[in-house]
Amino acid sequence: IGNLIGAVIFALLVHYCDMNTGLTADLARKIVYKKCSKDFLKTFIKGIGCNWLVCMAVFLSGQAQDMTGKMVGIWFPISCFVAIGFEHIPANMFVLTMG
Repeated sequence: IGNLIGAVIFALLVHYCDMNTGLTADLARKIVYKKCSKDFLKTFIKGIGCNWLVCMAVFLSGQAQDMTGKMVGIWFPISCFVAIGFEHIPANMFVLTMG
């Protein structure tokens, strides 16, 4: 619930500051349409994969002894889920609210 509330509040702030107009608004609508037309089960499985990699990033950063290790421990799993195309559900909450 906290992620959803935060995503909605941030989307409202972006909208209030007129940052969601013109081409930005058109792009947001296209992204929302594309995300909403996906199969639920596939999206759910992609969300599980994303959560696994995000949890791995948190674990690796917690185990690292120095800042470089923490940065690499976060960067690698997050880059992997973006490259694979997994769905980050809290980010999608923001994008869907923007559209």
